[in-house]
Amino acid sequence: MFQFEDAKPKRPPTKVEAPQAAGSDAPAITHRALLAWAEHCVECAAPACYSSCDLFDPTPAGKCRRFEDGIVRNPGASAPDAPAAEVRFRRWGKLEAQGNAALMPADKVARDERLLTLATPLVAPIGRAIAKVTGQSRWATAMEALHKRINNRLQAKALAPAADAFLAEIINPGAQPVRLLLTAMIDKARLPRAVRSDQLPRTMTVAIEATPGFSRHEIPLDDMREILLSGLPFNLALTPADGDDAHLIFRRLDLVAFEKTSGAETGRADKVAPAKAAKLVVFDLDNTLWEGVLLEGEVKLRDGVHDLFRTLDERGILISVASKNAHDDAMSKLEALGLAEYVLHPRIGWGPKSEGLKKIVKAIDIGSDTVLFIDDNPFEREEVAGAAPEVEVLPETAISTLADHPRLQGAVTPESRTRRQMYREAIVREQAAESFGDDYLSFLRECGIHTEIRPDTPDDFERVVELVQRTNQLNFSGRKYSRDEIAEILADPNRERHVVICRDKFGSYGTVGFCLSRRETAPDGGEVVMIEDFMLSCRVQGKFIEQALFWRLAEDGVRPPAQSVIVNFKRTDRNRAAEMVLEKLGFATDVEGPLRLDIKPGDLAVDFLTVEGASAPAKPALETVE
Repeated sequence: MFQFEDAKPKRPPTKVEAPQAAGSDAPAITHRALLAWAEHCVECAAPACYSSCDLFDPTPAGKCRRFEDGIVRNPGASAPDAPAAEVRFRRWGKLEAQGNAALMPADKVARDERLLTLATPLVAPIGRAIAKVTGQSRWATAMEALHKRINNRLQAKALAPAADAFLAEIINPGAQPVRLLLTAMIDKARLPRAVRSDQLPRTMTVAIEATPGFSRHEIPLDDMREILLSGLPFNLALTPADGDDAHLIFRRLDLVAFEKTSGAETGRADKVAPAKAAKLVVFDLDNTLWEGVLLEGEVKLRDGVHDLFRTLDERGILISVASKNAHDDAMSKLEALGLAEYVLHPRIGWGPKSEGLKKIVKAIDIGSDTVLFIDDNPFEREEVAGAAPEVEVLPETAISTLADHPRLQGAVTPESRTRRQMYREAIVREQAAESFGDDYLSFLRECGIHTEIRPDTPDDFERVVELVQRTNQLNFSGRKYSRDEIAEILADPNRERHVVICRDKFGSYGTVGFCLSRRETAPDGGEVVMIEDFMLSCRVQGKFIEQALFWRLAEDGVRPPAQSVIVNFKRTDRNRAAEMVLEKLGFATDVEGPLRLDIKPGDLAVDFLTVEGASAPAKPALETVE
């Protein structure tokens, strides 16, 4: 809608033929935001500039006139659901609206706009009369104040659906194109407190060319999405780019959602909560982990959060944060509350929560179906649920009982107690690796990797269960076992079992692998290593631990060196990483059945790894796996 001038204009509206709102193939508008476009100055420093600027020309309300006659209603160009606005820009003039991302049904917005437009010629003169009698200038802009109050109330609400586009319908009665700049930016003056610019969503500017006659522009919101979803006060502005005398008629300037086609995604289907054990919980901050909104002032940590973080951490459940906040302020608060040490790869900014969550999942390298997301805001929960339906989404009320959640029971093992530390060490490793550029092997040599391969002990049971039940990417057989089946395997004295423990100069990886193998005699009398099952944690992926294990089993220093390694590999939809390892080692993976690699002593040796119990390498085998 437009804040029309209530006085009669000096010149009549331009006569134009009203075009159709859109082509026959354009989707219908189902929702739009209630925006009130008003006359503003690009160099405004009101009210100080009123007495110092040579361009000051007062409106009836005492503000500065930057359009000839203000915003004039043009009935002949109106859209079916709203009147058109004719604007003759003067120097430094711009159209501006306080923004809000709360979309409502289009018919409701149309009704509200009609009521506000009808009220203007009644309320505005009364406000000016009160201002004249009382000397209180705020009454002169009563309608503008009402628009702002309505906008602020709408902006405080998080409503679905999200906008699909900014839609501009413009009639250019002139003979030359007019270029406009559409700008969306955070209104710092309306923030509760000062925040550095680099801590806020970036300003978006898009050029719109209004060609002679009617033109329709659907502006994608990719660059504006961060502003729209931030919850912060923002403004939208349209400014002529090539001069100060643009003359245009605006039929529509709206944030809109379009009708979805029958085949489009219209919502998330109900689904049974996934049964997989969770590995990560991602929390919102404002009114979730703490009570209050950090940008608005002091906050109070929710009761029980310290104990919850400590409990999850001991169980090996990782913790992160996805929050719409100024990053430095939020991290400082987490530090002050004693929570920052628990948080891995936090995503704090103004983008969609679902994007932040996906980045956290990618950085930690786990499946999204092992993630829980906690947020107080229904809109944010729905946004994440729609973008990542495999994530279990819960309200903030679940925090008080979260430790009892069946998917968050974890396992209290040496690895679980140090899992967070292992991920922090991994971050340091990644930073160190960057200094080596593409020379990854030199980096591995510097790491001082030490691998121990030994038979299992009773104390290994819980960790072996974790590896066997949770490993997907580096699960060579693709098989899963129940706890009872694992207990039976570990109790069998006739099965050759191995656990793999790994560390380097940055810290310990803990127990990273479990293998079932056996030795067999080939028809020619030679020795063959049969790998029945092998599960390896992805935290050591790419560090040649698989090759070190095969080397250790083929040349254990006790039995004659094996002439072949045969792996019981079964392809699944998740273990492509395991298949790639075998391909790099020289196994032919395009055949059915177990995969075989014929070797000579030293072929699988890795000269930069220390493998406890292995014979000294006969030669480096890096050429095999590069």
